[in-house]
Amino acid sequence: MTVSQARIEAIGRELASVEGASGVFGMHGLAGRIMAQALDDPGFRANLFQLVDVFPALADADDVADHVRDYLAERAPMWMRTGQRLAERVPSGRWLLERITRENILQMARQFIVAEAPDGVVGGVGALAALGYSSTVDLLGEKVITAEESARYLDTIGEIHDHLVRARPVLEARGPLIGPTVSISVKPSALSPRWSPLAHDLVVDEVVSRLEPLLKRAQTEGSLVFLDMEHYDTYETTLAVFRRIIADPGLAELQIGIVLQAYLRRHLGELERLLAEIPSATHLRVWIRLVKGAYWDTEVSQAVTESVEPPVFVDKADTDRSYERSVAMLLDAADRVHPAFASHNLRSLAVVLAEAEARRLDPDRFEIQMLYGMAEPLATAVRRYGAAVRIYAPVGSLLPGMSYLVRRLLENTSNSSFVRHRFGDREGLDELLAPPRSRPATVVPPSVPPGYRHTPQTQFRHGDVRAAQRATLEALAAQIAASPRSVPARLGAERLLGTRLAGSRNPAHRDVVVAQWADHDPTIVEAAVATAERAARALGDLGLAGRAAICERAAAYLADHRREIVATEVLEAAKPWVEADNDVGEAIDFLHYYAQMARRLERADRLDSPPGERNRLHYRPRGVTAVIPPWNFPLAIPMGMTAAALVTGNPTILKPAEQTPLTASFIADAFEAAGLPPGALVFLPGRGETIGQALVEHPQVATIAFTGSKAVGLDIVARAATLRPGQRALKRVIAELGGKNAIIVDADADLDQAVPGVLQSAFGFAGQKCSAASRVVVHRRIRDAFVQRLIEAAAELPIGDPRSSATVVPPVIDDEAQARIRGVIADAADAATLAWQAPSTPSEGSYVPPTIFVDPDHRAPLWRDEIFGPVLVVDTADDLADAIDRANDTDYALTQGVYSRSPSSIRRVVDHARAGNVYVNRPITGAIPGRHPFGGFGHSGVGFKAGGPSYLLQFLDQQVVSENLIRQGFSPDIA
Repeated sequence: MTVSQARIEAIGRELASVEGASGVFGMHGLAGRIMAQALDDPGFRANLFQLVDVFPALADADDVADHVRDYLAERAPMWMRTGQRLAERVPSGRWLLERITRENILQMARQFIVAEAPDGVVGGVGALAALGYSSTVDLLGEKVITAEESARYLDTIGEIHDHLVRARPVLEARGPLIGPTVSISVKPSALSPRWSPLAHDLVVDEVVSRLEPLLKRAQTEGSLVFLDMEHYDTYETTLAVFRRIIADPGLAELQIGIVLQAYLRRHLGELERLLAEIPSATHLRVWIRLVKGAYWDTEVSQAVTESVEPPVFVDKADTDRSYERSVAMLLDAADRVHPAFASHNLRSLAVVLAEAEARRLDPDRFEIQMLYGMAEPLATAVRRYGAAVRIYAPVGSLLPGMSYLVRRLLENTSNSSFVRHRFGDREGLDELLAPPRSRPATVVPPSVPPGYRHTPQTQFRHGDVRAAQRATLEALAAQIAASPRSVPARLGAERLLGTRLAGSRNPAHRDVVVAQWADHDPTIVEAAVATAERAARALGDLGLAGRAAICERAAAYLADHRREIVATEVLEAAKPWVEADNDVGEAIDFLHYYAQMARRLERADRLDSPPGERNRLHYRPRGVTAVIPPWNFPLAIPMGMTAAALVTGNPTILKPAEQTPLTASFIADAFEAAGLPPGALVFLPGRGETIGQALVEHPQVATIAFTGSKAVGLDIVARAATLRPGQRALKRVIAELGGKNAIIVDADADLDQAVPGVLQSAFGFAGQKCSAASRVVVHRRIRDAFVQRLIEAAAELPIGDPRSSATVVPPVIDDEAQARIRGVIADAADAATLAWQAPSTPSEGSYVPPTIFVDPDHRAPLWRDEIFGPVLVVDTADDLADAIDRANDTDYALTQGVYSRSPSSIRRVVDHARAGNVYVNRPITGAIPGRHPFGGFGHSGVGFKAGGPSYLLQFLDQQVVSENLIRQGFSPDIA
């Protein structure tokens, strides 16, 4: 059934005839002037909303004045800058500036929040009811990271529900409302601090269990409960919770609703499936609220970051068309569901009313939903037209609700916002009511270098993707349980296993041997070097372009075998799914990135060449390269070093880590499948103290690429410095070593970001990363609040066998590491205060309980030495300068982080951080080649950054060719 454009326009014009101001566009006084400036200047708008976001964390007038200067000094209009300067000069000026700022922000907040406390909700909802509006109440609270916060959220939702139930007689007496009088909207992600697509099954069970008592009360009282939809990562899990609820016979009479987002590319298909699952019924117990979607910027930014197609439509017109198609589908199914159409767009509302009119649907078969404080004239117009209107009414403290306010401000003032076009810019009706017209947005930035794209993460948020990975993992585990894999040495065409074998073991099940590898005598190194040298000419003949093509074919091999490699890392290195998948993705990135960088080197650099002279810079491979990687990134790190050596023309000997040779063997497989000349890559399993040492000392090994501990790295540097008989090249050591990395948490930090970021940095993969956070320096003003939330959130971390996709903290790599780290924890009792330790870990496997200390002795090993395990120490700083000094109090200089919402404070930390990689408002682990070239200085490394533009130069010698062009009195450059 198709409605005419003429009818849509007629209804739209009737709705638009109701005049009035809307929300932020109706503000008066200073707030109105500020909002007008925000509409005119996108830069000022962004800075203003950042100030609004941080405002709840500001302590006093000085703090407010500093942040106002930080955010608004440069982009503010002249009248505002003048006021700021006066505030700095006159007595009590900063106090006055704080009061003015606070009042104007609260004025904006009150525009969108119906009540500040549960006991005030009846008054706000009652006022809406008196105007003829139903309501659905939403409790503000954007992030839940602890069980206590989740319980408080659920308790408060229940309290709001009970207030509304008790007030039902009053609400019903105020007007003829359609549908349930009492309605609440619930964010499912707030019901579990462990919400993650990889914990899907666990989370669904947990959320349904926690929600059930509230649902039963709602069923008894005839209340309506909506499950809100949030970021796309929550999509499938939220739908699973909804499907579980509507299938529960004990909730057969519950009025339950789900929110669906039309801006998702998969939306129409999912809506069709959902409607097919809901049988016809005489009572309408299932509601579907249709929205366009409120997280477009976030979804697009994350997709671009991950080099995947955004899950949302890039062209707004596609979203509008999806919405209008959904309107028709839902109204056609009005005998099975109760549609609720959420929109402030004049055309969208006119389409709903026209489609309902064409089907002759009674007004009680659908409703319009609108946000409190937005497009009020439209709400009035729709109600006068005869449709039921339900207001989405947020409840919560004004300042803690700032994140909601910022989202509403962005929604109101964005360039694509109907509310802005209608009530801010006063755009004409012809344009506002026209059919959707495509204006595709450009969302993909240029790549650096050209042609390079980061490899996307596996999309584990999709159930079928998780199922495929789980099947591969379980099949491999069964095969290994039957018989360990063999990992021979590879010298050209030879496969040498020998009679002396060693084994890599599953850290979660130490009795399970994953792979058996050849434990050769050091004398095999001579044959390995000879094999590599024989392959040097064939490798060189390929040229940089040919070797770059081999790297790209090797990358394709890894991509084709990604699930198998991930499964191998889970079993051999005990890497959680995401960590293992990222490791494979990083290995692929190294191959593509170094291939592109090699092509740039192929063109000889031209030097200053005057007439009659030609000068060129050439690069030559150095010779046989020994690659000695660690076990913690068993594919990415050895692949990065190996690919760099090979693409620059150096035959390479890869000695994998003893704990993870099976994973590393995929590197040899990939290059073999890619057509690398035989012998150009020698794969040589062995022990570091035998095979590794022999490689370092061999006179024909020109370059040693090592990643590992500081102690071993220094020993390699010392041994490589000795000139041995027959050695023609001075050895070059490229060494990435350890870290004692700190994160600064400033007084204005967003703890919703900082706490999860610190936990991920410290305890992800049990802290077994050189970049992991082992120290946190927190501003004294927020120290207690931070530590409390940190401990409560740490208690929710899933600890266990990484064969479970939900696991975050796996066992450490082996029994030796377990004993060493447990010893460090025991010795730290005299050097710090134990604040928290996981109460239990699985009995089987090399587990170390995540542990948090506070108030450390800065002279103790706990503060100074790399631990390489799940141990974190929290220190307290008096101010930012003190925090910087404490963070820099280490010989290492690898990574450092800062959580702050002050641009000037961030600049100070970045300017003074003693670290090779500094991360702002994000975790400090997880570098991506080409984006975050990785490596430190001080005691953290020798060499250029891995994944950076200079890295390949370390594997090359440079040669300058100077040619005289003058012949018999003339120069061809001039003639």
